Amino acid sequence: MENAKTNDPIWRPLRAKSFRQLFIGQLLSDLANWLDFIALSALIVYAWNHGSMAVAALSICVGLPYVIVGPLMSVRLRCFSGKSLLIGCDLLRFVFVLAMAWSPSLPILLLLVLLKHSMSAIFDPVRQSAVKRIVDRHLLAQASSLSQMSVNMTKVLGPMIGGAITAWLGAAVPFFISALLYALSALMLGFIPSWRGQKEQAAKPSGGLRVAWEHMMRRPLLKAVIMYAASLFFLIFLYDGLFVLLAKESGMAENLFGLLIGAVGAGSVAGALLAGQWSGWKRRPLTHMTKAGIATGILVIAVGISGMGIFQAELDLWLPLCAALGFCSAQSAVPFGYVLQIETTDETVGPVFALANAFQTSSMLIAPVIGAMMASWWSVGSVFLGVGVATTGVAAVYLFYSEMKVNKQRQRRSFTQELND
Repeated sequence: MENAKTNDPIWRPLRAKSFRQLFIGQLLSDLANWLDFIALSALIVYAWNHGSMAVAALSICVGLPYVIVGPLMSVRLRCFSGKSLLIGCDLLRFVFVLAMAWSPSLPILLLLVLLKHSMSAIFDPVRQSAVKRIVDRHLLAQASSLSQMSVNMTKVLGPMIGGAITAWLGAAVPFFISALLYALSALMLGFIPSWRGQKEQAAKPSGGLRVAWEHMMRRPLLKAVIMYAASLFFLIFLYDGLFVLLAKESGMAENLFGLLIGAVGAGSVAGALLAGQWSGWKRRPLTHMTKAGIATGILVIAVGISGMGIFQAELDLWLPLCAALGFCSAQSAVPFGYVLQIETTDETVGPVFALANAFQTSSMLIAPVIGAMMASWWSVGSVFLGVGVATTGVAAVYLFYSEMKVNKQRQRRSFTQELND
């Protein structure tokens, strides 16, 4: 029976009406998140002619809410209906994104980006809580894959559609469409069941950040996965905002940059599908994540070497490189989401998810600035090369740690069996 459950297809959670409605709402919201990505980058780099520091400022405004707003609000807003919070976040993002279309300057645009992502920092932990309440435990891996696939699939459609709309109709139009998608997401989420955790959490104050931290520290696998993901996110944010500059320095037009981001998203969708359909990694998720991290580091090294001009890469090489990066990213992201679900309770899943987000995105406060400074001192390609080497090293260290823990567990089991015999 258990074997049958582990082989459930990735689409199985969608048979539940409540999860289907939640998934559609997330899909619309995720698409809105990515649709204005090209418009923001094009506006800052191409239209207003700002450089790497402006791109770094954009990254900080995207990440800061996940460090401050997400962890604090995941605790303070527990007394409100989770369904109402999801709808409210969508409606406020509708307002903020609509205002971006008339943004007259970089400071105002950055303020609106900050406000928009503050709502996203509240939305994501609440959505994770909804998944844990709606989905059966044996389907959490598939639900995590579907959720990750939503993020990754919209990385394909969002930049491609947004880039095409920006080229044809202007940079303001993607903001209008994003606002409409947030409104539709709010409408769809209006059909999911309502839940409120105030009564049960009044008796069990286990959802607070302090106890969420203690919960994480008592779970070796959860702690290792969160710390590993935080380390890799710091390295990713060193170069993430520099992709648009690398594309520009390589002579790529705006629409080709959108194709690169779309290739990353396409690879991510393929990776999420594979991770959801084949779930053998559930026995050793950290090992699977670290092996994907080593592969990612090697690919980033290749991007850096090309960016430095050591060899000239054409578009037909850039696209599979970016697709492979996306594939490896999903191979880490799906197990990460699964571990967060199985290693938490209904009361701690929201705060722990917010805490994990804070660890990951706190690097956005400093990493983009460091990356921009490194790019100005050396070159954009050099940053990619250095980060690729560091990523490979960090993943290898955690892989060694994971294998060492597995070997210790095997030795303990073998010793116990010998005693029993």
